[in-house]
Amino acid sequence: MRWFASIDQKVFSIILIILLFVFLAIGFLGDSTTYFVGNLTPEITGVCLELLIIIWVFDKWQEKSKQKKLISLERRLREYLIFFLKHNFKTLPKEYRVGRFFGTDHDKNITQLQNLIGYIQSNGLTEKEVMSIQEHCIRESSTLDNLLPVASELTNEHFKAWCRIVYFVNCIAKNKEPVGKATIDIIQNIKKFDTASYERELYVGASGV
Repeated sequence: MRWFASIDQKVFSIILIILLFVFLAIGFLGDSTTYFVGNLTPEITGVCLELLIIIWVFDKWQEKSKQKKLISLERRLREYLIFFLKHNFKTLPKEYRVGRFFGTDHDKNITQLQNLIGYIQSNGLTEKEVMSIQEHCIRESSTLDNLLPVASELTNEHFKAWCRIVYFVNCIAKNKEPVGKATIDIIQNIKKFDTASYERELYVGASGV
């Protein structure tokens, strides 16, 4: 049965459709008094039809099941990003803070993140904010590292964004880059993460689920 396992599902579906039409044509055009046309043709046609229905229904169910699993993984990662954004910028003016950062608020998220970047570029970070971000990165760096396998189960865009977030978090934790610059890089990659989730509909409340 190795040959069966190696056949692509779409190819197998096309083969079944071709067989279905071939046996339908035989059934309508052939001599119904013969054993093959009168008895076997309806049976084979029915089997082809049943297999097509099973494949299409199973494929749709499997796709939905996989998407729900990926959304659950995305939510786990997003919760860490929400904690980073809410915990470290509490002292900023309200109009520059990021709100709830849910996947359903993509456009609002991107606007708020860009406003936060603009504020940091124009005003810098206070000593209190720098200390808060450093402490956060030192405390969470190993956890974010450990979540890389989770990010790898999502899309390439998610994984690349998460890798870069982890990299700049580690830079802050180990004093390898200025906190302000590395923080902006983290926020830029949070934007990429949110965009990847929005484009692939991998977030809680996505219409395709």
